[in-house]
Amino acid sequence: MTVDPGHPALAFDRVKLAALVADSERRVRAIADAQREIAGLAVTKRSRDRALTVGLGPGGVLTELTFHTTAYREMAPAELSRLVLDTVAAARAEYAAQVAKAMAPAREGAALPHDQILAGTFDISEFLRGGPS
Repeated sequence: MTVDPGHPALAFDRVKLAALVADSERRVRAIADAQREIAGLAVTKRSRDRALTVGLGPGGVLTELTFHTTAYREMAPAELSRLVLDTVAAARAEYAAQVAKAMAPAREGAALPHDQILAGTFDISEFLRGGPS
């Protein structure tokens, strides 16, 4: 079987293809840097009333749950549960924000439209032929 380089399916915009390759190489380096940063990421969050500290380690795993007073002994079960859940949620939100910050360089100046990719509407062949992106 011979491949005709002039066939429309293979008529890619070489400049776009080269830019995509260069962007991919830069992005791979940025992702590797982000992975190293995220691997050591740890977050500590104290509750609003300062009674509890929650710690999250790499992967967002709960690593610390420290009560700073004995007030929890007097709390109703639902109140104690709310304190723990709200503080863990705050720690997870901080963790997610730090992951997003670490990943920002990998998303910055993207050659490919991530929104379209995630929506399933991106056509790589059209993009490489020089069509809309």
